[in-house]
Amino acid sequence: MGWLNSVEHSRWLSRQMQALLEHGHAARAETGFGYFGADGQVDEDKPIDLAITARMTYVYSLGTLMGIPGSRRFCDHGLHCLAKYFKDPVYGGWFSAIKHRAPDGVGIPWSEAAADKWQYAHAFLILAAAAAAVANRPGAFELLREALDNQEEYWLSEDTGLVKDRYARDWSTGAPYRGMNSLMHTIEAYMAAAEATTDPEWVSRAEVMLHMVSEVAAPFDWRVPEHFDEQWRPDPSFNKDNPSAHYYPYGSLIGHGMELARLSVQMRSALRSLGRPEPEYLMRMATELFERARLDGWRRDGVPGFIYTVNFDGEPVLRDHLQWVVSEGICATLALRRAVLDDGGTTGDVEAYEHSYRSWLDYLNDYMMIEPGVFARVLGPDNEPVAETIPNRPDIYHTLQAFLMPRVPLWPPFASALSRGLLDHPEQPPADKRSWNVFGRAR
Repeated sequence: MGWLNSVEHSRWLSRQMQALLEHGHAARAETGFGYFGADGQVDEDKPIDLAITARMTYVYSLGTLMGIPGSRRFCDHGLHCLAKYFKDPVYGGWFSAIKHRAPDGVGIPWSEAAADKWQYAHAFLILAAAAAAVANRPGAFELLREALDNQEEYWLSEDTGLVKDRYARDWSTGAPYRGMNSLMHTIEAYMAAAEATTDPEWVSRAEVMLHMVSEVAAPFDWRVPEHFDEQWRPDPSFNKDNPSAHYYPYGSLIGHGMELARLSVQMRSALRSLGRPEPEYLMRMATELFERARLDGWRRDGVPGFIYTVNFDGEPVLRDHLQWVVSEGICATLALRRAVLDDGGTTGDVEAYEHSYRSWLDYLNDYMMIEPGVFARVLGPDNEPVAETIPNRPDIYHTLQAFLMPRVPLWPPFASALSRGLLDHPEQPPADKRSWNVFGRAR
């Protein structure tokens, strides 16, 4: 019997997931969820970040749906902060980062730049609100509806079907830059929103974005370009002189290749649930992205671990091993395994994916786990402890999904799978077009 058919393995995954949720309690702050300091408590020298607060709200929505006591309180705290403190009371939209205190009941931007609007963070807001709406938490659906209206008003481009990256606080000017980071998380968010609202238009929009990924990644031998100009033309030399720029590193990110591979096969399953044809490019792209990221990233220096970035010839650029990257690798190999099995494949057809799963989960356990629920954010090229090159955060989102992915189907999204009682039933559920509002936009 393999790991993925073992009751004890599922119990181990459940224990790790519960430990993550327990550890995440310490990130709670007055106006959201904060960065962890070295002592494991909230670091007040760093802001309360919209993306982090949304991601924590999301994972506690999942905890609520799994019946983990205490999760409702933390989910509701996140929703309250997203709706009250992060919301820009003057111009609408949501601040990117705010201060730890709100003396007048109004969130205060951490800095002038933090008052700007950023699609990457707005995407996580949608993901959080969608999961909380599925969990039937107070105010979640209203927040989701407002966030989706904001997408249609400002972020979605009618001519390309893609999304802008940043705006000034008052929406008067937008940055000419376009980014894969924002686009990729928008795909994930729109898929979650589609299920939460029963509106298949959000699936259609996410598929347009995935098709664009296929078009731009294939010419680079499936090393995903990260940076683009206003017309979505790749800029492969972006930040070459500053390769470790926070959120905007030079080169192609191994973890993004893995995450986009997962999203591609999840899109196939979403289209099946709608009874729609499955574009052939989705499975091909998923396989190509996965293999490229695996070959470029895993054990690149002869030791276990994924490096962070490569250039477009596949040469390593940033060699540190980040915890979120291996977590996304775990999700991707499980997603491809499940897709092959759902297509009628045999156990022999998925043995390579199962081998990768065991190897990468062992690595997460043996090298990166400090204690249950606490993981090293980054290790050096030889898996040695290093001073962190990226500000620490309660990185529960990636890891929790890695522990949940073996136990749910590719579709519906995590929150809806839990709400439908599909935990530990990872085989593809029957198509059910009745669950979609195919006759009109849900409002």
